[in-house]
Amino acid sequence: MVIGLLWIIGIYGFCTLFIHVLHGLSKTVNGRRRKLQIVLITLNNQLQIEWYLRSFLFVCWLRGLYIQITLFDAGSSDETMAIVRKLAKTKDHIHFESSLDSMASFMEEHAMEEVVVLQLMDRSPLDRWLIPHL
Repeated sequence: MVIGLLWIIGIYGFCTLFIHVLHGLSKTVNGRRRKLQIVLITLNNQLQIEWYLRSFLFVCWLRGLYIQITLFDAGSSDETMAIVRKLAKTKDHIHFESSLDSMASFMEEHAMEEVVVLQLMDRSPLDRWLIPHL
């Protein structure tokens, strides 16, 4: 009975180790850890930006992904960039640019990587033509 129990525990331990090795290998590309670039384009998002950044960092931490968040500001007139600067001091995964001028060169530099671009702009009532009508 004890021998059977030891076999079960041994097989369970081996399978657990095997799954962890496979999971670790799936997270790498060419022997390096996979890195995901997230680009946020923002304009006047002081109420949401901290939540966005912390959510990205938390979910990617849960999934074991290494991310780099780069934020481009399109000319915010509120406290969006002050919030981003404060977070960037404590989190090394967050970088920011105060204008969209360097976005083209950034995209060229990271052309061979996974890049997710999200546009987070509050729309004014004059921008309703941007929203598709169904």
